[in-house]
Amino acid sequence: MKTLITIITILSLHFAFGQSTYEKGMTQAFELWQEKKTDDAANLFERIARAEKENWIPFYYAAQVHITASFNSKDAKEIESRLIKAQDLVNEAKTFSDTNAEVLILEAMLNTAYVVYNPSVYGMTHSPKVDKLYLQAKQLEPENPRAILYHAEWQMGAAKFWGKDPKAFCPEVEKAILYFEKESSDVPFYPQWGMNQIERIQANCKS
Repeated sequence: MKTLITIITILSLHFAFGQSTYEKGMTQAFELWQEKKTDDAANLFERIARAEKENWIPFYYAAQVHITASFNSKDAKEIESRLIKAQDLVNEAKTFSDTNAEVLILEAMLNTAYVVYNPSVYGMTHSPKVDKLYLQAKQLEPENPRAILYHAEWQMGAAKFWGKDPKAFCPEVEKAILYFEKESSDVPFYPQWGMNQIERIQANCKS
């Protein structure tokens, strides 16, 4: 998985004018992330979260920065440190929004990162968590495209591992596309990423 730069660009353009202090700070954090200043971005998101209070969104992005960075690292200490920090941030997001599909999706990605990092250690314990979190997210929001798409990707990976056909989950990818196309939100910085990963995941559907 790679950092989803598309959402950063869109958000930066969308909030270029008429920004509140919160919006300016968030836009700056996204710009830092786009510039690959990972720690600066994560730290700024977290500072915004602590200043905002009772807003799960900056906690969410602070965690996401660490999670996506862990996928791109080969340093065991860095990966473990980032994932521990990400879990703390996810937990804080949950205190303000404990039945939030987006937070559950992010936590599923966090657990996926553990499995990818060290499958022999975390595979047995964290794989069931990933499935459970995606199912919970889909129960809360049956039309959430990220829950559908990334659960399908997870299931494709599991199918390959067990020698089964990953194409069984391709209809879920098609379903996610439909929901991405009609997704909208009036909440500033509400998660809407993932559409740019469709082609990569659809590669599993080719014969």
